[in-house]
Amino acid sequence: MLIAFPASPVPQKIKWDIEQPGQANRGEFTGKRRATLLAAAPRMHATVTMPPILGEDRALDWRAFIFDCDGIANRFPLIACERDQCGEAGVVVDGASQFGHSLATRGWSSPGLKLRRGNFITVGEQLLSVQAAVVADANGKATISIKPYVRVQPNDGDPIEVRRPYAVMVMTDPKAGWEAGIGQNYAISFECEEAF
Repeated sequence: MLIAFPASPVPQKIKWDIEQPGQANRGEFTGKRRATLLAAAPRMHATVTMPPILGEDRALDWRAFIFDCDGIANRFPLIACERDQCGEAGVVVDGASQFGHSLATRGWSSPGLKLRRGNFITVGEQLLSVQAAVVADANGKATISIKPYVRVQPNDGDPIEVRRPYAVMVMTDPKAGWEAGIGQNYAISFECEEAF
């Protein structure tokens, strides 16, 4: 089940990591190194640290959120950028059966530069990194170069979040909680991973 992420207060910091399974071997005689990416899908991990929350009333939504997670069972969206990346809305997948490291899109409002290398998009609950500038043509179409690869095949017309992309996450540990200090000073932090 997808549950809501509390709107306030916002996290003080989020540490993001990408896990790309692989194996490296070094030749005993030549010393040459060879790396092989394993077939398992790359997965995002995050450590979320909240600012000090002063007052029990301000901590209530966060306490309820921790219970709503049901340990490692329920998923939640975690926004992956600090501000709107662009002003676009209505961008969708252009064509079915797309896999790999590029995604054809349509619905851009005007031609020109829309996203930069290093921005994110979310499609089919997958957080993907933009690997080259996204430039829409006069017909509102653009192809987005992405990493990791499209792991869950989207349908034609599926929405793409380009303004405030997010990762769909789950707690990594069935045990989560909070600290309550003197003066109703609450501290909350947790680790989560992409839910596939």
